[in-house]
Amino acid sequence: MENRRGKRDRPRGEALKILFLDHLRKAGNVSEAARAAGVDRKTVYNWRRGNHLFSERWKLALEEATDMLEAEARRRALEGYEEPVLYAGRVICDPEGKPMTRKRYSDGLLRMLLRAHRPASFCQGRGIFEESEIRLSLTESDEKL
Repeated sequence: MENRRGKRDRPRGEALKILFLDHLRKAGNVSEAARAAGVDRKTVYNWRRGNHLFSERWKLALEEATDMLEAEARRRALEGYEEPVLYAGRVICDPEGKPMTRKRYSDGLLRMLLRAHRPASFCQGRGIFEESEIRLSLTESDEKL
């Protein structure tokens, strides 16, 4: 006979909450973490609403997931990533038959990280000086124009 886990064998109560939070920490996605724990999305939201400690652990798990995303964005922006070289929609291979790649960096991710960590310097429409602080003056050569 096949050895299958029945409903009695699956984790319950706190074990389910821990399983959910572990997956939430890794995936950063509530639906995916609920599926991994074998519970409905509504159930985990009810747990969060009814348990302050669980709600705090939920927030921490999402913070950890976000930290992982930020680390990956930083890696792609600074260290780059290998992208296959394509021609006419096909991967180009070297003489040994290995796919050729080129190193790519993400300027968009770099801009995003700078805006997040140095908004005064890098956010659009914001600079180091307020508009009212900027004073322009004409020099003698400018007046001739």
